Amino acid sequence: MTTQTAWPENVIARYLTVAGSSLGRDDLAVDLTHRLTEHNPPKPFATLASCAGCPATEEVSHYRTNWGSEEHDPEAADADARIWAQSHAETCRAISKPV
Repeated sequence: MTTQTAWPENVIARYLTVAGSSLGRDDLAVDLTHRLTEHNPPKPFATLASCAGCPATEEVSHYRTNWGSEEHDPEAADADARIWAQSHAETCRAISKPV
């Protein structure tokens, strides 16, 4: 049985790790969030995948260089971050240290 916990604020996707799955803890996950600029209003500039069980993270920029010009492509960044998060969650057996 999985212990249901509320997702942290601003989490846009969550991937349960092997450790979380085997222990029935959905807080042992890889969370995706958007990194925001300090502008007013803040705007997303990257998608961050971070594991709650270990220090692994992956940041994917929303900006891509294409033939010398820069394009804003948050959907592609989200997709790349999701691929990394899924792959990491499938293998991570780390358990975060209790607070």
